[in-house]
Amino acid sequence: MMYEIQSVNDFLTGSSLVIRVPEKEIDYNALHTIQADCPSFIVPFHYKADGKFIEIVHKIGTQCKLQYFSGEVAPNEYSALWQSLLMPLLDCKDWFMNPCSFVLNSDYLYYDKTKNTISYIYIPSTSINQNSEDFYKMAVDVSKMITVSDAALENKVLRAIIKDFNPSAFLQMLNDHTSKTVDATIVNPVYITNMPQEKHVQQLLDGRDSDEMQGFANPLPLSDINEDFDIHIQPEIKAKQRKKDRESVGLKIFSGKSKSKRKNITQSASSQEVFDEPEASIVPLFTLPVPVASEQDNIIEITQNEIIPKHPQLRYIGYANLPSTIQITIDEGEIFTIGRFDAAIGKRQSSFEFEKKTKAVSRRHAVIERDSAGYKIIDLSSSAGTFIDNKRLPPNTPHGLEKGCRVSFGNSGADYVWEAS
Repeated sequence: MMYEIQSVNDFLTGSSLVIRVPEKEIDYNALHTIQADCPSFIVPFHYKADGKFIEIVHKIGTQCKLQYFSGEVAPNEYSALWQSLLMPLLDCKDWFMNPCSFVLNSDYLYYDKTKNTISYIYIPSTSINQNSEDFYKMAVDVSKMITVSDAALENKVLRAIIKDFNPSAFLQMLNDHTSKTVDATIVNPVYITNMPQEKHVQQLLDGRDSDEMQGFANPLPLSDINEDFDIHIQPEIKAKQRKKDRESVGLKIFSGKSKSKRKNITQSASSQEVFDEPEASIVPLFTLPVPVASEQDNIIEITQNEIIPKHPQLRYIGYANLPSTIQITIDEGEIFTIGRFDAAIGKRQSSFEFEKKTKAVSRRHAVIERDSAGYKIIDLSSSAGTFIDNKRLPPNTPHGLEKGCRVSFGNSGADYVWEAS
């Protein structure tokens, strides 16, 4: 039986998750054991009874959703994350806990970035809440969210997931691989580094055989993602025009003196002596029309000459050398992460990143979510905080963005105004 998980956000106390379980279905051995000695892999909680139900309240605190930290990590961090994800399911019996009572859903996995550990939501119920399919789907989701710079390790992980995902054997494989590559230099094959992670998983799934998929009668479909390609358009340049432009400044053609010095062009009011050259043009491999941007493509005009962006954006209102706008182009249900470039990783980890020298902005600073009610911003336990109209947000607590509100990332001048239609 599945129970409804309700999210409660309070500006003073922060974010929490509330689960109501019928009292007759409560596993009191697990409940009392966890209360006396809560393991680190469970989001801390308290409970209260009203006669018919036990209300369990998980306090999120400084932990953030794991999905906010999607991206590439180093091999040792990658291995540690998988250890943190799977070991609780193997050790939980020491607390009289049942693996099927863990919420095996990547949306409810929480990450402590200071400790590099993952925590679960746990429902102490005698009913079976999750099954092997939920476990498999969670593992696939995590493999798509978190990638690694070691291509060989990533291939082993993906194949282990789609073949026969045994947690004990999986962790042993991680340990064996890590011990062999401590002093080795890892070279990423081009076909791995240039391939989106989700598509890489799909490719492996497409290449599976019946033996590899034994035990998974209905493998979960994985959707493709859109790839963005930059097309550099080279406008057509006539050779005649290019030569004359060069000659006008006395540039030499191949060798010798410049043509402008070898030929004297005499001009008068009545006649002009023109030296024509054969028409020639350099045609690129392909030509595309260069679009002419118009103001209407980017803005919408409204009354009193006020203009607003077609898509929501954060507009800079300071005087430092920071990006003038941050465009937020996400659909409902998607997220947009904001951080600072991490030179140690060397690759973009967030949807938008400030330069590495930007003060007071954390590497993973905040995230903007979009739902049916609009846009919300969440501080990811950043060191200098995220502010709305000079009020610091509690970490990991969604706060609605209203037109004209001031959003500050840290306290060193990264101040923006939220503009939306």
